[in-house]
Amino acid sequence: MVPIVPAEIMLVIDSGYSHTTITPVLRGHPLQPAIRRLDVGGKLMTNYLTRLMSLRQYDMRNETYLINEIKESCCYVARDFNRDLERTWKGTLGEKRESYITGGGIAKDYVLPDYHNLKKGFMRDHEPGAAAKLKRMAAGKPVEMAEDVLTLRNERFTVPELLFNPMDIGIRQPGLAQLVMQSLAVLPIGLWPGLLANIVVVGGNANFDGFIHRLQAEIMALAPDECLVRVARPADPIVSTWLGGAHLVKNEEQLAQLSVTKQEYDEHGSAWVARKFGGK
Repeated sequence: MVPIVPAEIMLVIDSGYSHTTITPVLRGHPLQPAIRRLDVGGKLMTNYLTRLMSLRQYDMRNETYLINEIKESCCYVARDFNRDLERTWKGTLGEKRESYITGGGIAKDYVLPDYHNLKKGFMRDHEPGAAAKLKRMAAGKPVEMAEDVLTLRNERFTVPELLFNPMDIGIRQPGLAQLVMQSLAVLPIGLWPGLLANIVVVGGNANFDGFIHRLQAEIMALAPDECLVRVARPADPIVSTWLGGAHLVKNEEQLAQLSVTKQEYDEHGSAWVARKFGGK
């Protein structure tokens, strides 16, 4: 049996379904005082996208699964949020800017499944005339297109932006980069270089295009100049934590060091759990 050797020092960011957690790990033990939680996860972002699409296009409140697929297919993290917002701005009242009409290189169409001929929806480049064709079809006029299309513009990047600016929807918490620095602030400064150089992101939200680049750039802007900042993700961030647990249970000796049996709990109580799981 090959032993599992934990990383000497690393900062794990787990951004999943319910929330995002930041956990500094030293020699296999989490540093509990420095753990931070951001109440933004995949579920909240899916619900937010549902609300946006229901207000702006179709009523999608009963299509959570479909909206989640749209989010995973179409959304990305903007490298420059204000620039992309400008490119998708419609203009003042009664005006339609050229970049809005053409899509500005950002707008995408998502073809909705009809569950007869098309079992799964898909994203494609924005077709400016698609909305007009739908209006003609609704009016009973003959058209060559018979498909339902959602056009996503700033929704593509404003939804994942909640990870970096949760105050956009009134969540009174700092963004992910600021939360990383808050986590480091309670630790000895001598640990900072090792943690900042070994940031690993897991969880489904790590799959957003641009997420790793944006996170690294924002942490670099806040971290001391002498610290190297490196952010990475495993090949499959969704199942990587499960795979780690699967490897762990194959090694009984290491599992015993990281677990509490019922007999131990009955004898020592919760203090024994804190001793094993609380780190040093």
